[in-house]
Amino acid sequence: MRSSFGGQALSVRLGLSCMVLAVLAGCSGHRVVRQDPVDVHGSTHAEALPEAKSIQATYRPAAPDAPPNPQVRYHMPPAFSFEDRPLSDNLASAIELADFEAAVIRAGYWSILEGEKDHTVLAVPNGPFEAFKHEVRPDLMRATGHGYLTGFIGQMILVGHWDMPTIRRKAAKRGGSIQVRTLAGPGYDVILKPTAFGNVEVIGKDGTVTLAGDGYPQSNGVLYMVDSILPYQ
Repeated sequence: MRSSFGGQALSVRLGLSCMVLAVLAGCSGHRVVRQDPVDVHGSTHAEALPEAKSIQATYRPAAPDAPPNPQVRYHMPPAFSFEDRPLSDNLASAIELADFEAAVIRAGYWSILEGEKDHTVLAVPNGPFEAFKHEVRPDLMRATGHGYLTGFIGQMILVGHWDMPTIRRKAAKRGGSIQVRTLAGPGYDVILKPTAFGNVEVIGKDGTVTLAGDGYPQSNGVLYMVDSILPYQ
């Protein structure tokens, strides 16, 4: 009797333990809900983002009478874009896109990149962005330039999920190019046009840029690098 009762008690304890573990760890077979801004399946796939050339470019050899200035101090380990993370997370982790990130935040679009709706971001690296800010629009990040900044950044955030296969497939069905809405509003749609060289041109209202590479998948869209500033008047 004592052995049978002990076995039943052990079975009860094991059953309760399994129920607790099922709730805490999802051992019941249901998918665990991740603590993400968007509801997506977890993934370990990641791709290296562009290296921080803007930091490496600041290196200068130390003068003979100055303290040592080793070049290794100007090397940054690669940052990665994770496909199960939203645009906001991956953009924030890219040191080479720090200026563009600050502009997106100031323009008021950051909450959109955190959200569930798909968008495609054409991000500008620090080098060309800083050159544009200093040489063309010195007030870009000031209060006096906020109206311009909103439209300037808005035209580089496309509505929808536009990865390379989708662009090429839909462009082929529509005469070689497709028109896509942007957050800059009516009149500032862009044309996505695959070229014979294998890349894609982005034709805006006031000029053209080229997508650099195949882009980075995000949980709520696609992140691209562009080779220069997309002109905006």
